Amino acid sequence: MADDSDLSRDSGHSLQQHIWAGIIISNSFHLISVLVLFRLLNAALGSKQDGRVPFIASVLHIMSPAALFLCSPYTEALFSALNFTGMLHYVLAKTTKGSDQLWNIRHDSYMLSSGILFAFATLLRGNGLLSGLIYLYDATRLLPRLLALQLKMHEMRRFIVTCVAGVFVASGFIVPQYLAYREYCATNILDLGMRPWCTARIPSIYTWVQSHYW
Repeated sequence: MADDSDLSRDSGHSLQQHIWAGIIISNSFHLISVLVLFRLLNAALGSKQDGRVPFIASVLHIMSPAALFLCSPYTEALFSALNFTGMLHYVLAKTTKGSDQLWNIRHDSYMLSSGILFAFATLLRGNGLLSGLIYLYDATRLLPRLLALQLKMHEMRRFIVTCVAGVFVASGFIVPQYLAYREYCATNILDLGMRPWCTARIPSIYTWVQSHYW
């Protein structure tokens, strides 16, 4: 049998491998987020600019105070990559051109994929829910004409797709909350007792974890 020193050595070696793997993964996604940010700003600003703003913004993103977290084995880099990619797809949905039918299909695809990307980002960090505000803004702009029954068919389609994309983002926040509530509150395990956050007016495990453990 291996003695305690061998087990300790193997455990330390395994931990070191996990740390290096986490650092490599985080730095890879940090690089991806920088490249996506550069393309995002080029798409948003259009072809009339010389690329200086996207380049400067990308450099500032690399040198930002959050760079320490973006390069460490943490969720920040993956969240940043997913969030920027979601924004890029949203901008492409707004700027893609072509024939009417092709534009509609590509627009819908980009809009829905942006919602899915934002949903995965929200699964990692709850503040990703704020990205859904862009869909709320778009839907609110069409709401008065919808209530007045003045929307054309392509505008109705756009309204529905925008709402579906927003639902994707909301699900990235609500589903983990529901699973946590079912696990720790609804089952009400007598041996452990109900967690304090279960009886809150709005039972949120995110709020509890941040206030209690952080």
